[in-house]
Amino acid sequence: MLKKIAALGLAIFGLSLKSCIPDGLKSGYQIEDNQVVFYHGFPASRQVIGQADPKSFKSIKDEYGKDKNHVFYYGKIIPQADPASFKHLAGAYSKDKNYGFTRDEIISHDGAHFEIVPNPNEKPGNVTAEGIVYARDREKVFRDNVPVAGADPATFEFVPMFNGNYLARDRYHVFWHDQPLEGADGETFKAVSEFHFKDKNKAWCLSLGRETAWVPMTGVDVPTFVGLKRLYAKDKNQVYYEDRVVEGADLATFEETENHQAKDKNGTYQSGKKQ
Repeated sequence: MLKKIAALGLAIFGLSLKSCIPDGLKSGYQIEDNQVVFYHGFPASRQVIGQADPKSFKSIKDEYGKDKNHVFYYGKIIPQADPASFKHLAGAYSKDKNYGFTRDEIISHDGAHFEIVPNPNEKPGNVTAEGIVYARDREKVFRDNVPVAGADPATFEFVPMFNGNYLARDRYHVFWHDQPLEGADGETFKAVSEFHFKDKNKAWCLSLGRETAWVPMTGVDVPTFVGLKRLYAKDKNQVYYEDRVVEGADLATFEETENHQAKDKNGTYQSGKKQ
């Protein structure tokens, strides 16, 4: 009995605190005076959702909610969404038994097979710059509401990079910001350092000058090409800084340190040049 009384007291206390929160600090969906209300922005604006049924309404996330009749995104009905089977997946993507959605827009008519393409770096407690970029069904891969031309959904995967740069591949292609990387073999493509990549045929350096560019590397022994950390790599013959050969580097003892620096038994290097 004492536990029930304490629990009831805590519930009442929680409701009291909630009611004391100024409207400008509220977020998401609330039931107030037998109405569904949506708060968004800062300071929050208050919107009464007249078409929502307060008795059956459930908040799914701050942006999404549903009742027995409708699914809502930012307080607006998502057309044709089935509330009984609707669920939010991740990022802007959701689905029901019939469709795949981005926000409040239908992008797939294959709801049963609609799913996100995982970002391996996106984990609870670790929000990446990219977030969840892609979704797919049996026929297409989507970035937001746009299909990625030529992408194979069965083998398509996101390749995590830094600072929100979008790199992906399937068994045929490599996609850089959704455009095929010319000459790259998707099935064997992989990162060997933060800025170096290779497939069965060639190696590339990702150059971050005034414009980001993929630079094919010449003279590289691809089977033995490996990355060191970020900006340096090597094969059985040479050491490379970005796409340039590091002259005089000792292969056996060369190691990348930090801030464009490296060292070997002969000395130290800055931006690929011996100091």
